[in-house]
Amino acid sequence: MCTSLTLQTLNDHVLLARTMDFPVKAAWKPVLINQPRYETALSGFRPIRYPYIGGGRIEGDHQILVADGVNTQGLSCAELMFPLKAHYQDEPTTDKLNLTPQDFLPWVLAEHASISAVKADLANIALIGKYWLAGDEVFAFHWILTDKTGRTLIVEPTKNGLEVIADSIGVLTNSPTYPEHMARLAKSFHTSEKPAALIQRATQIVMGQQFPAATNTPTTRFQVTAINKLGAQPSPNQFEARNRLFSDLDTVAIPFKPSMNDHPNFNYTHYIAILDVTDQSYYFRYHDSTQVLSFSLADELSRHAGKNLFLA
Repeated sequence: MCTSLTLQTLNDHVLLARTMDFPVKAAWKPVLINQPRYETALSGFRPIRYPYIGGGRIEGDHQILVADGVNTQGLSCAELMFPLKAHYQDEPTTDKLNLTPQDFLPWVLAEHASISAVKADLANIALIGKYWLAGDEVFAFHWILTDKTGRTLIVEPTKNGLEVIADSIGVLTNSPTYPEHMARLAKSFHTSEKPAALIQRATQIVMGQQFPAATNTPTTRFQVTAINKLGAQPSPNQFEARNRLFSDLDTVAIPFKPSMNDHPNFNYTHYIAILDVTDQSYYFRYHDSTQVLSFSLADELSRHAGKNLFLA
């Protein structure tokens, strides 16, 4: 379970924000990916043209699984769970680059400079439902991307293939599909799905403080986040936007409870992250802390040449 959204400020900073909701066994940390190449499960090693910073954890003995990141070109990507809806090919194909679901985000960030480049390259890959380099699970993912242009891209692997949504409102949670979320949002608003109608209704809700309760379901988290994004005034700068994004995501975060230790499959919000694609900076806050850790990708690259390492 996760929630994410994109935001553009009046001073032209573009941000991607997300909650990382995962079972208690996971230990997520800020991570720098700056080695010359990365390993895929089915297609060997690939070059890292654009190092990146994000949130990750160790899978198995030493493999780093990254869930979100921003690269040196200002392209960002976050993966979110997509249960029951994700559909992958059963076997590798001979005429495309074969990737497991966990390989998709490294492929995006390490090898592409923009959303346009990713879109142009999607036809050359096949997502295969096989195990990654570590672990024994085929994760059901979909992805949200943004870059310096402020455009948002959503990629969903369905029975129809890789579906690309280029005209989204910049909000994503978990299943169902993005089009199904939008249909439910418009129904709850009693409007069409046209942006002007959604913004008008969201603004009315914000002004009247008529927010729906943010229960732990993807549908309500999508609706609450959409209202907060569409119904508020534009943020003047990146500083106000970061405060706003942390506040908005706090409303849909899943708090940790000690009793969850007895239920290893229960999800809670491990961290909230904000990725500023304009200046390639990363802001990370653990679930049990009010301290925001901040990292400049350029600074970390200068300190840690040719290395992958956790930063906290």
